[in-house]
Amino acid sequence: MTDKESEMERRNTMDEKGSEFQAPSALSRMVKEIPPGWHKPKPETLPKPGYWPAMMALGIVLLLWGFALGFNEVVSSSMVMSGIGLVVFIISLAGWIGDVRDEAKHDNK
Repeated sequence: MTDKESEMERRNTMDEKGSEFQAPSALSRMVKEIPPGWHKPKPETLPKPGYWPAMMALGIVLLLWGFALGFNEVVSSSMVMSGIGLVVFIISLAGWIGDVRDEAKHDNK
């Protein structure tokens, strides 16, 4: 075995502390016992992806677009666009809150 091969073998079999080329192993990061009064943390979960935030943004855009049309004295178009925007906003808000409640109910089981 050459010096280069033995050096590579030494790097591959570093102890738990690691080296400048190798991160510490997972075993060195594990806590042997939990201190009194502490508890093991629950794994953090990300919320599932959904379309409600995008739909809410669309509702806000339509609502503001209706208000902008109102400043140009196009009252009928203004009311229609603002109404559609408000309906989309309320539906998306209810859907998003429903998703959050379902996830919270699922997490508490």
